[in-house]
Amino acid sequence: MSIESPSANANALARIYRVMPCWTAVHRAGEALSLPPRTLLHAGPQFRDPRRLPPPMLNSAVLSCLYEGWAGDELEAERLIAAGGIKFEPSYSRRASTPLVAMISPNTTVVEIQDHQSGARWFGFLGTGAGPQQRFGARDPAILDRLAFRERELLPGFGALLQAPIDLLSIARSALTEGDDLHNRLSSATAVLHAVLGTRNTDASAVRAALTTVVEAPLYFLNLWMPACALMLDAAAGTIGSTLVTKLCSNGEVVGIQLAGMRDRWFTAVPALVQGPFMKGAPEHPQFPPATGDSGIIDAFGLGGQALRRAPSLLAAFAPWLAADDAPRALRQLAGCHTVLGIEMGLDAAAIVRSGQSPLLSTGMVSAAGRGLLGRGLCAMPIEPFADAMRAMEMSS
Repeated sequence: MSIESPSANANALARIYRVMPCWTAVHRAGEALSLPPRTLLHAGPQFRDPRRLPPPMLNSAVLSCLYEGWAGDELEAERLIAAGGIKFEPSYSRRASTPLVAMISPNTTVVEIQDHQSGARWFGFLGTGAGPQQRFGARDPAILDRLAFRERELLPGFGALLQAPIDLLSIARSALTEGDDLHNRLSSATAVLHAVLGTRNTDASAVRAALTTVVEAPLYFLNLWMPACALMLDAAAGTIGSTLVTKLCSNGEVVGIQLAGMRDRWFTAVPALVQGPFMKGAPEHPQFPPATGDSGIIDAFGLGGQALRRAPSLLAAFAPWLAADDAPRALRQLAGCHTVLGIEMGLDAAAIVRSGQSPLLSTGMVSAAGRGLLGRGLCAMPIEPFADAMRAMEMSS
């Protein structure tokens, strides 16, 4: 079989198009994901050495240890991690996704995204809204209060709001007409999500807290859309001969991809730096950090860095870091057009290698030193993992 099989990619795309992701529930991760004791889920492939984490990941892990009561203070948590007392697993291994450096622990509230057609599920980290956030990688004790607020208020609040599923494709379709790339800009999608939730019974105080959390965080839809994209692309995994990318994520040390035609085999490289304008209030003397997080799955789907042509505000903000011909580059690297969203989608490793151009991630910048959020920007994916994957497919054909 040819390593570039149009029929294989067509079959993979058809599987993706059939998935209808809906937000159906919220759960405690320990039960929903069957997490063993003292286990944390993180973004990206497996760490090289779980006892020596990148600073922002270490900060997130320390806060999770404190929140779960596995350690009494920060020093004890650091010692526990350094001694191998915490098990770290990539989130995808439990069919979950987590943004930037956030970690999922047993008491974390997760969202359940379910395919309306097949019943297949994927889970995501439920954000805590505005204010200090674990995903930004700073070791701020105020984050512990936000995590407690999530479990105390948002778990029952969203639970009450989700008596009926929420169709995510319809929200995404609307947002794409309003200037969202659905990775770095999700304000339109979040506004529609809030409007949909607001039509439901809002009498309970926890429900009102959940609605306020959504409206105060313009990126809130990301918590749902990231696992939704993972669920859709996972439907193509195992399609023999397909060169579509079905996983794309980074842990800050390595970035990895998987192809539909080579299920469960990773191709990795050192992640490139995310570059863009630093936000007001960023820590002093910021430096561009490596890409981190599971949200690259959105860009693999064909949005984010492959859909900047639809996001005028991002085009303006990223102009110094963006090639003038980026829109044609993106379109050349996408294999299909989504039947519901009406947008080109499906990042194709064969097309990437053929073009010799890097696909882009439109993502957040988190300080590599663990000092928190720096802003948002663009990351040019290294071509090596795509080239390695194509060589591997050729050898196996």
